[in-house]
Amino acid sequence: SDEQSHPTLQLGGGARGEGTPTFQLPKLESTGEMVAIKMVKNEGHHGQVVKNELRLLQALQEVDSEKSHIVRFLESFSDGACTYLLFESLEQNLFEFQKQNNFLPLPVRHIRTITAQVLAALVKLRELSIIHTDIKPENIMLVDHASYPFHVKLIDFGSASILNEVRHIKVDMWSLGCVVAELHLGWPLFPGINEYDQVRYICSTLGLPDHELLCAAQKTQSFFRQVPHPTGSWQLKPPGKEMVKPTERRKYAFSSLDQLGFWWPHVMDCPTSLVLRVLGCLRSPPRGGDPTHG
Repeated sequence: SDEQSHPTLQLGGGARGEGTPTFQLPKLESTGEMVAIKMVKNEGHHGQVVKNELRLLQALQEVDSEKSHIVRFLESFSDGACTYLLFESLEQNLFEFQKQNNFLPLPVRHIRTITAQVLAALVKLRELSIIHTDIKPENIMLVDHASYPFHVKLIDFGSASILNEVRHIKVDMWSLGCVVAELHLGWPLFPGINEYDQVRYICSTLGLPDHELLCAAQKTQSFFRQVPHPTGSWQLKPPGKEMVKPTERRKYAFSSLDQLGFWWPHVMDCPTSLVLRVLGCLRSPPRGGDPTHG
């Protein structure tokens, strides 16, 4: 749509299920449809980000939102200072849903339903050579849980990019593996409070990344140091002054993914196939992007 064309909006009320706060969403006067608005400043880095997001969203407008499980983008406009992106209104994200349910582990039958839909979204993105790079519970939205239980859509393409050799689709598969584990554990696998903390948790469970990956990664020097010749091997740097005594925030401190595999089958209705798939996602840390989500 023309970014300078301002759609007519009127404020409407929208309750999101019993027991949750009522909030107001704008309504498109032309159709009466409730919409969600994302506002992004046009200045500096934000301006480049919104241009990139808008370009990808316009490509996604041609996609069947229901079959692909990708949020439906409606239109955009700008007032000079900010760009406004209009989307269909969805109910709540999976983190909010988990919080509402006291972070209880989600039954595997529901996780399977959610995972299949996110994978459908990733397949469609792959067809368009797009990687999301920010898959997490906050970016997976329940559409209408009362009417369509665990029907979800993928949102927020602010960090998305065109697939290339550096930014590989493994970034999204890694993140999906972390999300699936988090939904079933009721707690993140790697709940770091900053990037170093996150890397520390990942290394304690998976071991150090491959030498080749560490040599190629942009942020290696921030978290690792190379042992002097002749070994040339890497080791995790000790925590900085801001983390003299790192706090253990993991609910389940697995020292290897094999422990996760042994633990999971004891949980009701957890098929071995799901365990193997999640472990497969997590055994290969992604090249490029940010592997620290967990």
